[in-house]
Amino acid sequence: MPRGFDDVPGSLPCVQISSSLDVGSIPFPDLAEHALNHLSGSEIDSTALWRDHLCITGQIKTLSGARAIKERWASYSQERLPRNFKATKARVSRPTAESSWIDVPFTFLANLNGGLVGNCSGIMSFIPSGAGGGWKIWMLRTMLENFEGYGHPDDPSPIFQTPKADTANQLEHRVPVLIIGAGQCGLSLAGRLGALSIPYILLEKEEEIGYSWTGKYDSVRQHTIREMNNLPFDRTYKDSDPELLPAKIVAEGFQNYVVKYRINAWLGSEVEKCVANNEELGWIVNVRKGSDQYVIRARHLVLTMGAGLSVPNPPKIPNASSFKGIVLHIGNFKNSSSWKGKKGVVVGSATAAHDGLFLLLKIVLSADSEFQTVAQDMLDSGLSSITMIQRGKTPIFPMEWCASGQSKLYNLNIPPHIADRTGSTQPLKISRDVINSNFKVAAEIEKERFDALERVGFRVDRDAVLNDWIFLRGGGYYIDVGTSKRIASGEIKVKSGDSIKQFTEDGLEFESGEKLDADVVAATIVGPEVAKSMRASRGLDKEGEIDGNMLPVGKALWLLGGALPQARWNSRFIALQIQAELAGTPFPDSLWGTNGKAPGNPPKLPRSLLGSDPRRTQEHAPKGYHNAGTAAFTYPPPLPMTAPAMGGPINTPTELQIIVIPSPAPNLDMSTVVLACEAGGKDMIAPEKKP
Repeated sequence: MPRGFDDVPGSLPCVQISSSLDVGSIPFPDLAEHALNHLSGSEIDSTALWRDHLCITGQIKTLSGARAIKERWASYSQERLPRNFKATKARVSRPTAESSWIDVPFTFLANLNGGLVGNCSGIMSFIPSGAGGGWKIWMLRTMLENFEGYGHPDDPSPIFQTPKADTANQLEHRVPVLIIGAGQCGLSLAGRLGALSIPYILLEKEEEIGYSWTGKYDSVRQHTIREMNNLPFDRTYKDSDPELLPAKIVAEGFQNYVVKYRINAWLGSEVEKCVANNEELGWIVNVRKGSDQYVIRARHLVLTMGAGLSVPNPPKIPNASSFKGIVLHIGNFKNSSSWKGKKGVVVGSATAAHDGLFLLLKIVLSADSEFQTVAQDMLDSGLSSITMIQRGKTPIFPMEWCASGQSKLYNLNIPPHIADRTGSTQPLKISRDVINSNFKVAAEIEKERFDALERVGFRVDRDAVLNDWIFLRGGGYYIDVGTSKRIASGEIKVKSGDSIKQFTEDGLEFESGEKLDADVVAATIVGPEVAKSMRASRGLDKEGEIDGNMLPVGKALWLLGGALPQARWNSRFIALQIQAELAGTPFPDSLWGTNGKAPGNPPKLPRSLLGSDPRRTQEHAPKGYHNAGTAAFTYPPPLPMTAPAMGGPINTPTELQIIVIPSPAPNLDMSTVVLACEAGGKDMIAPEKKP
């Protein structure tokens, strides 16, 4: 079986810090600074975890156990020389009813490759050591903030703009970074690179920003609270916007972000060919924009096009040609306005299926109640009946439960970047266990919620853990924003546990022989071809990190996917790794070679080109960015930071697709990633990792 969270180290401490404890009376900052300067191991709990984001290990890495943490800290410290530790005021963290600890934030400096100095931060978490009244380190978190003097990925001002040029006859462009896909991940990374003064081009296939949201079915909305879904730097949405943002408002937020932060995006641009350029250690990409053709030479290629599930690929049900009604995949579904009087069947029982039923029932969000929905009368909706076909048990996670935990950290009183440092630096196993613990308590209290569903035949997976389905499965669950009540009340019928055999003229026939009449069949699951291609960035390594997360999948090839919280957080560390490589000092685990040495040892770019130096001008730029003995890039490159023949900043992803070849062994850490384009050079593709 593939590795899951239960197979990796880490557990919540069974400790409850007394509410009467005067945290200020205990010198926790002094304890933290002493431990960081003189880590002996005796002050570390045996179950301790340490998660690092680049600053000490040079990787995204989680270590467990007192001995391993002590030894690895000592080993890395010989090279990194962490110093200038400054701890601040301690605070009590109470994430669950049974677990609590003391958090002590701190900052420090560390040496990185090639003489770079990292400004770093962290949090040390203490738990009581026993009856003696002492305290031990249970969790340590460290992260790279930025390279000293080289700009900051969280500070968008000033934003570097390459001098504009006449582009009417310019068909070839050179740029350090090419991003394909202007959704939440592409926009987040573009913003980070702009803050670090690294020129880039962001390609988007569609003609408008936000189409990845507005192009879906009309009722699509976010299933996490508004404050979790900001793009980098500041709040993207207004306080008055709905708590669960609909697609139109999400898209408007994206568009405003492009204007505010001068995102350099090319809209309506498609990638026709992509070649790994071994001679220059980069990529040659052919782009079509309308009738115009362009060539982009990029050092780094970042694919931010999502999982590809928006491509209609319905499961193949035999005898489809005999069906007299309408068959469509959720990728083609917008609304049910033309289906008045018809019988509807939805194949699937996860989020898209439930959201589709919102449309079929003409359910609208209630303006005066949190996360509740109001269903119009079935006759008013125009459909005579609706049936959901459920293949297996479905995990149901009520939105109220999710919002309760999310709002403790993501709210109007805490800036998003501060909330991220608290929530996203935790080992993934700990974050998962916190949510699971709280959901178990809620499920015990609200048994009737699920009992009511099962009484009408809807099978609920009551043992499911939300983060397992998010990180390991990537779907198949439902965040309940109201449809479950419609099912329990009988407004939506359920057909469960009986596989579809084939279409009939009037509907569907099941393996049991039962038939179901239908005028409309909407498939919300994906076919086997898409399902088999979803292994590249799923699964855990032995430390509990997501395989390939925030790391390159090949030389100068990156994948960035996920919801807005992941896009916002992960983009900053990809940007920092790209910045380090462009400076000639790549991180050791960046697939560029051993000991952080890039092939050909390209010289460092001038400091004035890598930071937020307002004196940066064309005169300060070197004539060539030397790569492996060739003048591969000019820097800044002779290309406009606006799209060809257009007057302002715009945006664009491409039709480039990623095909993931599944490995025969189910527990491989990563499958081979193959680009559906011409790839010149096998060494540009990430090899399979062995179990």
